[in-house]
Amino acid sequence: MRSLTEQYAEYLDTYQRIVRAQVEDTLTRDIPGAIQSFGIREDGRGVWAEIVIELRGVDKLYRRRTLVIDAASHPPPDPADFAATLFATNAVEEELVIPRLRKQWIEND
Repeated sequence: MRSLTEQYAEYLDTYQRIVRAQVEDTLTRDIPGAIQSFGIREDGRGVWAEIVIELRGVDKLYRRRTLVIDAASHPPPDPADFAATLFATNAVEEELVIPRLRKQWIEND
């Protein structure tokens, strides 16, 4: 029997390409940082995506992961591009960009 990673290889390739492109764009445009690692791994619960981001001037690495394909309920419910956009947005915009902007707004008041 083929693994979920093998069964959904095209889906996962699209997912990874879109996440990487969107996060790199945000890091280039909005936040001084870089992707330290990004990968897909499979375990008994399913297929996971994990991204580690290094921000300039911050000692702690930012780590975010999500279950992309649930072993108990596959195929994935969302198209790869949509799922990737949700993860990229959540990983970068909500957790890194928005708090930084709030801090700037408070400091400027």
